[in-house]
Amino acid sequence: MNFDIFPHSTALVTDPEQTPQQKLQQQRANYAAYVKKVKTAAANPSEPDSRGVKGETPKPVIAEQTEQLFHMTPNPYVPAFILKGNYVVHGSSPNKQLTAYIYPDEWETIGDIYIKDNVSNSWTRLQLNQEHRVKMWNSFAPEGKYTPKKKVLWLNDQEFITIIGLAHGTIAKGGELVKVTPATGEAEILYPSYQKLSQEVVDFEQVEKELLISIAHIDVNGICLEKEEIRIPLLDEDPKK
Repeated sequence: MNFDIFPHSTALVTDPEQTPQQKLQQQRANYAAYVKKVKTAAANPSEPDSRGVKGETPKPVIAEQTEQLFHMTPNPYVPAFILKGNYVVHGSSPNKQLTAYIYPDEWETIGDIYIKDNVSNSWTRLQLNQEHRVKMWNSFAPEGKYTPKKKVLWLNDQEFITIIGLAHGTIAKGGELVKVTPATGEAEILYPSYQKLSQEVVDFEQVEKELLISIAHIDVNGICLEKEEIRIPLLDEDPKK
């Protein structure tokens, strides 16, 4: 397993003789150390980030909380494509009250998230704030446009996870793993892979109280060099608890 995605964790070196359980524990420790470093750097933005590209001006690490990442529109126009039951990326909350749809979700399009309240039959549209996305992520491609994509997974009745990545370009297959609260339009980065130019989250699934995420390591041309899976803990899984 390649843990280069957890920079500056020299004290957390994997051992090829470890048992599967020990490797899993080490993986969790590596993730915890990485997130701690991200939060520490976010609290001290004046400190340079040594993870940038050689020769590039260092960029500060941002906080994981992205505040209101989406513009909210109640009672929006809902595309007939969704209303007719055609397939789009979607997912329903555990209690089945809310369903989130990403539309349009075709190649090289910018999608919005439509939230249907299946009890009141009302709709809300979440539209990604492009400028806020670039500002909060300190994006390496500020001229790009971003979109939610690939998957919607509800963690509980109030929050779901999706991937936000570049909408255009043949190499933009994945992006950032983000937890969204549709009631407020707020979002939180669950795995800050944006801090490494060579990474994209391309898939994820919930396994008990953890997320199993698939990460693609890519070269400068966007060619996938290798893939790996890591597990990250889901803390404060239910905001009501």
